[in-house]
Amino acid sequence: MKNLLLARLRLLFVCLVAYLLPQHAALAADSTLLLNDVRTIATAGVPAPLEYQFDISDPGTYVVTLSDLGALQTPAAPLASVKMALADTKALVGTPLTAPGTLQFTAATAGSYSLHLVGVPGSVAGSGAIAIKVTNADGTKLLYGFSDAFGPPKQVPSNTTVVDDSFTVPATGTYQVSLSDLNFPQALTLLTLGIFSDGVPTPLLILPDPTTQSLQGSVTLQAGVSYRIFVIGQADPTAAAGLYSTSVVAAGGGSPAFARTVVVGNSYKVGTQTLTAGPHNFVMTDLQYPAALAALQGVVVSNGQVAQSLTAGGTAPFTATASAYDVYALATPAAQSAGSYSIQLTPQTGAAELSLARAVADSTAGLTAFSFDTSLPSAGAYAANLQNFSAPVPLTTVKMAAVQAGAVTGTPITATGAITLNGAAGPLTLLVIAQADPTLGGLFDVNVTASGSTSLIYDMAQPVGAASSSEKLSITAAGSYDIVATDLAFPSPFQSFVVTVTQGGNLIGSINTLGKLTLTAQPGNYFVNVLARPSDTDKVGTYNLTAAASPSAPTLTFSASPTTIDSGKTSVLTWEATNATGCVASGGWSGSQTVKNTFTTPVLSSSTTYTLTCSGDGGQTSQSVTVTVNPPAKGGGGGGSIDSLLLIALLVALAGRSVQRSGRTARI
Repeated sequence: MKNLLLARLRLLFVCLVAYLLPQHAALAADSTLLLNDVRTIATAGVPAPLEYQFDISDPGTYVVTLSDLGALQTPAAPLASVKMALADTKALVGTPLTAPGTLQFTAATAGSYSLHLVGVPGSVAGSGAIAIKVTNADGTKLLYGFSDAFGPPKQVPSNTTVVDDSFTVPATGTYQVSLSDLNFPQALTLLTLGIFSDGVPTPLLILPDPTTQSLQGSVTLQAGVSYRIFVIGQADPTAAAGLYSTSVVAAGGGSPAFARTVVVGNSYKVGTQTLTAGPHNFVMTDLQYPAALAALQGVVVSNGQVAQSLTAGGTAPFTATASAYDVYALATPAAQSAGSYSIQLTPQTGAAELSLARAVADSTAGLTAFSFDTSLPSAGAYAANLQNFSAPVPLTTVKMAAVQAGAVTGTPITATGAITLNGAAGPLTLLVIAQADPTLGGLFDVNVTASGSTSLIYDMAQPVGAASSSEKLSITAAGSYDIVATDLAFPSPFQSFVVTVTQGGNLIGSINTLGKLTLTAQPGNYFVNVLARPSDTDKVGTYNLTAAASPSAPTLTFSASPTTIDSGKTSVLTWEATNATGCVASGGWSGSQTVKNTFTTPVLSSSTTYTLTCSGDGGQTSQSVTVTVNPPAKGGGGGGSIDSLLLIALLVALAGRSVQRSGRTARI
């Protein structure tokens, strides 16, 4: 049976390589936005969505191909369902897939894209693996490739992991490839590895060796060539936990070209620490908060090898080298309850070099456990604060304990409040057990302040239940900011959507719908939290969330020249608007106007007022100017004014009389 499953997994390698590409790309950021996130979220009880990001550097037409790898096996193990959508940084692109197939899209300009997949594994063992490739329009040029697997609901990690990574070697030569089952908490049922040259479907090496079943092998690798490595590990379904390591090292020794330790299922990586050389102790403690654990196991790993392990709480010595050590744990809470534990790596003398705590909860009881790590800057009095927000409704249960130096410190709280700490300088972990309304969810915040101070040493908001997410928003300048949430309706629209902004236990703003939330903020770190209810059918939804400084209000200069004219004359109106997209005329004129222009009025016989209203993303502004018209000169009559022609005639007559008088005088 094991050989049959191993053969099926080897077939998966060949299927995967057909969709692999040289590199994965990160999503490019929009420099005008403080936050720009397209995300798919799911309610409890459904497999976690899969999301991938890539960049398109050249405009053109491209094709995304989605394949169900389980369906290619013999016997076939297809997914029960799978859907995929493509989005740019703000909206869906192309037509989403409702089954394996191809999605064609046109990139008008270079930009960033993300793929969003929702799926449910089938009932046949081995179902769940998928592969994606992004190619040019005719499929002759591979750009990107992704592979993954849909697992059980996110509260229960899958008992199978698929590692898909790449590496290069510093020099051409023979390399030793090792695959090690670390037997934590027990041996894996399946463990296999494949190495390929990128884009070449024939494996260079498969472990275990088909002939000897050895988990070690040698292979010749070339400098400057990119290689892909795949590892599939499967744990016993009952234990649903495992741990293995793999490495690629030059035959003559030296630093690994590739090295990885991988958890399977419920095994959990607690932390990593570079230790000083010398004797150390591995210490695990059941904190019995809020109740004792049903089981606790741990292991310390360095360079892919187990340095020490514990099958229960206690202390185990080991000798450390000056290198990095990883700590893994497997903790089981009591039924319908929650528990917690601490882990320390301590030299035989002196302070612990690694000191952390973790909480676990029985999800079947509706409980969720959270662990928040921070550090106190110096010894002194501190307050660890817990806030249960009513966003959209208060949490049913929320309790918190503080852990330092491997023990609970202060008095745990069971509601909104504060734990008073007489803390030492160094690591501090806050453990929270919460229960939310299963439909609406809830939100809490934990933060740490020095006693008597409001300055935040640590702050974290955390949604619970429903379909949720939380994003950190860093604001560097005081001002007005717009947060906009848009429902991308994949695979179907949300039924409800709540956005809240919090800081240090304070609710800064919220909206109980999709749309825009405007807040006035001072410099600092904030959290933008989403609690949503997807459709009852899909239980999954996709949204776009952006945050940016609010657009400035439009400004307008508007004038007339001249402002006073005689009847029958015209005036010229001149205007210019900033932060505006368009203007509308009213009063003495009408119609749409550009944001900058001139306008000559018609001949005016009476004073007229002209109004211009300009609008933009930041609002609108209006101004008016009045052109004053002088009244025309009035006509004669009634002993008033003298007619101009009569006046001219009188002047001529007077001038002639003056000439005659001058002539007579000359003759005397």
